[in-house]
Order: sequence, then structure tokens, then C-alpha cells
Amino acid sequence: MKKNSLKNASIQFKVFLILSVLYAVLIFYFSSISSSDAESISGFLDIEFIRNIFRYLSSSDFNFLLSPFYIFYKQPDKLVHLILYAGFGILLCYTLKNSPNSTLHKHALLFAIIIGTVYGASDEFHQSFVPGRTASLWDLAADSTGVIMAQAVIFIKDKFCIRNRIFSISTK
Repeated sequence: MKKNSLKNASIQFKVFLILSVLYAVLIFYFSSISSSDAESISGFLDIEFIRNIFRYLSSSDFNFLLSPFYIFYKQPDKLVHLILYAGFGILLCYTLKNSPNSTLHKHALLFAIIIGTVYGASDEFHQSFVPGRTASLWDLAADSTGVIMAQAVIFIKDKFCIRNRIFSISTK
């Protein structure tokens, strides 16, 4: 049975590795597009909808909730960076958690943050060569924040699931 479990882990690692690489290629593709073409592609994110939410909340008693998200109102592309790199961070983490390397497996959250941030930095460097695009430390900050937020969600989920398993075992 142990051999079958190792084979499944190997398959999961390969699947997550392929998905992570494909996702990295997708990010590279998006950052290879010049700024005028990128604006037409980013139509999936309704900027006016986000701004309307900000306007509504700022005129209500909930305006205190807006301060951490004010940058997304002023620069909505940072939200795109954050979301893209959060997805990348999730894939990186699950790739590393299924890694046959025990160090990568044990410290998957930390290595996912490092790899995601380094990839974000290399992506910003790459953008400096794309016509109409520039490298930005703010974009890198949004990329890193997305990866870190993904790791925080995974950490909390894992702790919550462990707590639920212990609770269900103790009640039986």
C-alpha cells in the first residue's frame, strides 16, 4: 500500500509542477503584451464596478474598511497582479507540498513565497524590455502580496482542517 501512495504523490507532484509551469508561462505571456493591447485584454476586470463599490462604501459607515484597499481604487491593475500571483502562489505551494524533496515539502509555504517573489521580480525585469511597459516596484509588491496571501490562506486552511480532524477523532 505504501508504494501505491508514493506513486500517487509522484503523480500529484508532476501534475502540480506542469500546472505551475503553464501558469508561469501564462503570466509571462500577459507581461509580454504591450500596454495598449494589455488594456483591451484586461476587460475581464470591470474597473468601474470596483470604483462604484469604493464610492458606495466610502459614503457609508463602512469607509474604514477601504483604507487597506485604497491602492486598488487608484491603481486597479495592482488587483490583477495580486489575483494572478495568488493563483500562482497556490499552485507553487501544492507543487512543493507534493515534492519528493523533504526540505521543499516541509517548508513549502516559505519556498512558495521565495519562488513566487523571485518570479515576480524576473517578470518585472522582463516587462522593462516590452514596448509600452515598465518595471515597477509597486507591481512587484502586489505580486509578492498575492503570493503571501495565498500562503496565509493555505496555512489557515491546513491548521483549521487539522483542528477539525483532531476534534472529530476525540469525539468518536
